[in-house]
Amino acid sequence: LAGAALLDVRVDAVLNECGLPSVIADTADVSLHRQVVRWEGAEMELSPMQWEIVYSRQRDTADHSNGWVNPGAGNVTCLSSDVSSLALHAKGDAGILSVKKRADNKGYLTSYQVPDSLYAAHQVIGLTGNWNQGTPVSRIQARYGNPDEILDKEDGIKLYRYWVVVKQKQMPISAQAVDFEVKGTQKICSKFTIQTKGYEFVQERLDALQRQWEKDYVLD
Repeated sequence: LAGAALLDVRVDAVLNECGLPSVIADTADVSLHRQVVRWEGAEMELSPMQWEIVYSRQRDTADHSNGWVNPGAGNVTCLSSDVSSLALHAKGDAGILSVKKRADNKGYLTSYQVPDSLYAAHQVIGLTGNWNQGTPVSRIQARYGNPDEILDKEDGIKLYRYWVVVKQKQMPISAQAVDFEVKGTQKICSKFTIQTKGYEFVQERLDALQRQWEKDYVLD
């Protein structure tokens, strides 16, 4: 799916790869302190909390008083031809975990450090994409099979959820929830969302799968 390669990537790397977006919406409370940061001459006032980074083929007319709006056209380098917009959900205060062997070879030292750069301290944990044209559910199911779950939302909208689990020697090491938003009796989908283990419910799913793996393969 479009944008999937940007999941788990730091925002500084996203901006290097994709250029400046149409909008960086800052979802933190208005009262929270914001820091003045710059990228390629663009000055922004942003918080250390969650951001939504929007790449779109159309100018954004919504009010984003908390965040940054591109005065020109946003870069569309990372938008595939079938997608009209991509919103990257970035988690703030995302530290980097490192494990080093002790100098005396007696075990390991673990450290968790949040980068000084506000951009590097934000990591993409999910995304929402909008297709140019609606896609019939039948086409999605022909490609991905039947969903693992079908969730009811308001206004008759249904979420067709697929769980993507990466395994290493049978052990689950990563999980993603991929949702297709389906509207109407014709069952047309125009929006999709991918959420990684940066979301609590996905992490809980991964934890449960790992516990089951331990029970099946490790513990007697």
